[in-house]
Amino acid sequence: MNEKQIDLYMRKLDISREEAIALIADEEADNLPELSSEQRKVEKEMRKADRKVETAPRKRERKPDNDKRLLISLLHGFLHDFLFASQDHLHCEITNPEREIEFTFKGERYRLTLAKPRKEK
Repeated sequence: MNEKQIDLYMRKLDISREEAIALIADEEADNLPELSSEQRKVEKEMRKADRKVETAPRKRERKPDNDKRLLISLLHGFLHDFLFASQDHLHCEITNPEREIEFTFKGERYRLTLAKPRKEK
């Protein structure tokens, strides 16, 4: 028997050496024999949980986040005014009211994305 395993069981489970040896012997006796590849396939199929196959994907209804909408609106207003003042107002639009603004600055296209991390536990 493996001395490290016996010592580990004695420490972690707070049991005597004889009890640790008996526990290891019981674990070895409970081990199943090696399965053939066909038997492993059957065993894998048996472990699968049955569940209803969905015919159409679920569409989750999202509640509007008014704080994000306000921030995007304010950022859009600032960018619009800045680009208009710099005489480079070619393009500035909100592509997603809670997430994204696209604009052009000095002939280059940019996309500003607002992300709100989930609450930490």
